[in-house]
Amino acid sequence: MVRLVTFDVFMALVDIKGSLVPKVSGVLGLNKLKAGKFVQTWRQKQMECAAISNSLGHGRIPFRRCTELALDYTLAHFKVPVTPSQHCKLVMSWDTLTPWPEACQVVAEIRRRGYKTAILSNGDSDMLNALAKPFGDNMQHILSAEMAGAYKPHPEVYNLPEQKLRILKADVLHVAGSGTDVIGAGSFGIDCYWANRDCNKLLDPTFVPKNEGPDLRGVLELL
Repeated sequence: MVRLVTFDVFMALVDIKGSLVPKVSGVLGLNKLKAGKFVQTWRQKQMECAAISNSLGHGRIPFRRCTELALDYTLAHFKVPVTPSQHCKLVMSWDTLTPWPEACQVVAEIRRRGYKTAILSNGDSDMLNALAKPFGDNMQHILSAEMAGAYKPHPEVYNLPEQKLRILKADVLHVAGSGTDVIGAGSFGIDCYWANRDCNKLLDPTFVPKNEGPDLRGVLELL
């Protein structure tokens, strides 16, 4: 029986591209097309840095640092000059990403139905607390990968609901925004809903989600 609904942030709850493309365009003076490619590379290298962190065995590189390293790479790749002030502004823009249009309403409805809610995401605690603000009291708990010392899809991240909230994995429904998150949750034994906005295919079909849809509204059908 579901008691807790956990949400990935960076793919399931917020619109990275829609939030960052205007910011990058404004700060760096790039046109929309080039800003879009810039954001795509930045995100790709950010996640690559997190994956490397999981594999090196030297402890978790903070997600903020992954974001900075990925930005430095992307600036060099696109040969875009930047001032320290602009660099800081871009890094901090990850704290103000805009929720998808239906996100706040869906989370509020889940709480209205009596379920507990939590963010379960790769961001550092301070980043996730900032991103939780639009959801107000409807987002009750913040479970950062920082607490697990690893990044998804490491099983220690998916163990956080039991470790921190004493809620068994059989009582958790996780809302993922990426195939990697679906696989991680499924491998750990947590039921998963995939908000699959880009109609992506799952790399490993062994770990199919309980359900999927084009946005977050499909979660409500499982509760």
